[in-house]
Amino acid sequence: MSSITLEKLEQARIEEEKNIPISDPAVRLLRKHIHATGGQVMGSDQLRYQLQSQIWSTSIYVNPLSLWITINPCDLHDPIAQIFTGEQINMDDFLATLGSDKHKRAQNIADDPYPASHFFHFMIKTILKTLFGMDVTKFQVKVEVGVLGWVLAYFRTVESQG
Repeated sequence: MSSITLEKLEQARIEEEKNIPISDPAVRLLRKHIHATGGQVMGSDQLRYQLQSQIWSTSIYVNPLSLWITINPCDLHDPIAQIFTGEQINMDDFLATLGSDKHKRAQNIADDPYPASHFFHFMIKTILKTLFGMDVTKFQVKVEVGVLGWVLAYFRTVESQG
């Protein structure tokens, strides 16, 4: 590390831009360590590259994917999310025009992030179980026939929104 100078880093940048290997071994080692460390940081480019590599290798192993989806449940106005925030809603006799107004519903979610994350987890588990027949636990994935048929492979990641 002590041998790396600003000039060596500038030279490495120029070499990277020209798509040629970095000539300085100390800068190469630094780059290798940065990439290895970045692979452990949620949301980093290095972690995303690792995930993409896993997706491609899974596609090679079980054939290309048939379905690629992003599940994005809206927690602001969903009555289930409001129940998780503590609102008293009778889901057996539900009427959308009764209950809190849109500002109060949004405030309920903004006041405490736990009900929003609990709602997200509940909805994802319910969708996976109902549509795909998958019961995902911490240690295993149990699969049966879902509404959309058999699942041969499953890959998931959660994108942080800060």
